[in-house]
Amino acid sequence: MGKKFFLKIIILTLCLISCNEKKEKDLVVKEKDTKEIVSDTLSVNKTKDYIEDYKAKYKTKKYNLRVEKDCDLNMDGQMDKIVIFEPSETANNKQTKESPVCVFIKKEKDYDVYENKNIIYTSFFNSMAEGLQDLVVKDNYFTFEENNQAGEVRGNDYITFKYDLKSKEIVLHKYSIELISVDGENDKTFTYGKEVFGKIFFNDFDIDKIKEKINN
Repeated sequence: MGKKFFLKIIILTLCLISCNEKKEKDLVVKEKDTKEIVSDTLSVNKTKDYIEDYKAKYKTKKYNLRVEKDCDLNMDGQMDKIVIFEPSETANNKQTKESPVCVFIKKEKDYDVYENKNIIYTSFFNSMAEGLQDLVVKDNYFTFEENNQAGEVRGNDYITFKYDLKSKEIVLHKYSIELISVDGENDKTFTYGKEVFGKIFFNDFDIDKIKEKINN
């Protein structure tokens, strides 16, 4: 009887040890899962605040938010964003380029950021009607619409970029100039594309160089 009792004690002890080990394993798994959840939460929060941090950075440099538009340029179902900043003081020269354009393409946990301040002209204090009029987005294309005037001829410029879904790059799609005469009889529209400029990436675009190439 003593041997049977001793054997029962050993079996009971082994069962208790096995149960404790299982609980410890479960605890480790739960702790691991919790850490992963916390990590993901931190990443989400960081992503959520990323654009706000970017805007705050420009605010410290005395820039105002001119345009902010939601879009889905890479057509992946995640929200992208285009933001245009402008100096708090208007320019004293109509050819001033101090209005950065920032494009945020949403990735899994952060953004790809494209930035260029050579696309549009900054609002001119002597003619607030000139300069950027609108930003239009359609699918993976976005267009900056600008107004300018030279004597009796009023002009509208349209700068269109596209997000190339294959190469995953933002490139110039076309540049159009619409000339509108006072009498409306001499209106003209000129459109230039890749055949004139070649492939121009968003970050490399400079409106002055584009106009120079057209005029030459």
